[in-house]
Amino acid sequence: MIRQRLNTNKIRTVPIMTGNIVPGTCICLLCFLTTSGVFGADDLLGQAIKGFRYPNYDNQGQLKMEIAGDKAQVLPQGLIQISNLKMTFYEEGKMVMHVTTPLCFYDRVKQTAMSAAQVCVTRAEIKITGRGFDWNEKDGRIRINNNTRVVLQKTEPKSYFGAEGTTTSTPTSLETDTNNTVITSTRLVFDQKKSTAVFEGNTVVTDPALKIASDRLTVSFSNDKKVELINAEGNVVITRDTIQATAKMAFYAVADGKITLWGKPSVMRQRDYLTAETIVFWRNSNRIICEPNAHVTIYSEDMNGQFKKN
Repeated sequence: MIRQRLNTNKIRTVPIMTGNIVPGTCICLLCFLTTSGVFGADDLLGQAIKGFRYPNYDNQGQLKMEIAGDKAQVLPQGLIQISNLKMTFYEEGKMVMHVTTPLCFYDRVKQTAMSAAQVCVTRAEIKITGRGFDWNEKDGRIRINNNTRVVLQKTEPKSYFGAEGTTTSTPTSLETDTNNTVITSTRLVFDQKKSTAVFEGNTVVTDPALKIASDRLTVSFSNDKKVELINAEGNVVITRDTIQATAKMAFYAVADGKITLWGKPSVMRQRDYLTAETIVFWRNSNRIICEPNAHVTIYSEDMNGQFKKN
């Protein structure tokens, strides 16, 4: 156990799991992580510790984060190279999120972490994978740089976005359950403090109830970590059964299944075509509202394949 002094002049006890330790480096590495001048960087360069765990507390003594790895090695410019990193985040003493990657560089001065390797983030009913990430402790943001894939475990058997009147179920695997919602994109920024996820580049949401494609997608989560709102921007295409909707922007309120389209919106249902300044339709209903300046083109079999305009 190592005693560490807080800014409040209180003393706290910090546990360190040591495993196989290079002699004399356990205390030095901890001080290198938590202080700015107790040990000179030159004194610690090349020092390593195997099988370590470093807990980080807030000013009230609450555990807020823990960094662990198979091996940590001190590099120049305040960097620490960590093999098989596992970062665990806590809120009010409860574990809320894990971040794992085979290789990571932690900057103890800037309080950031970065990696070009594969990364996996798990939080409640969410699993995020991708390649390359950046994390900033100060703003609580995690950025996945390439090949982002997010799997959302739903609470209804038909769709994460829900269907009224259904009972809850808990799938045993996020990856193998075909009823789960999957979001793919080039990049992702997940903001822990704001509980939002911003997807950019070839964004596609695939769900048993519908499919949403756009240039940019913002997902807002509720306090219980469920998807609450989805805002799609740029070249939006929404497909649901026989309906295909297009617009510049779309807003999806998940709780009531309401989808609102702006920016030259249009809806095609089978062969019927609708346009207006704003179009609203619902996930579990055939009801569609077009206003103002609504224009409807209806295909009539009686007109030998001609379109009838209203």
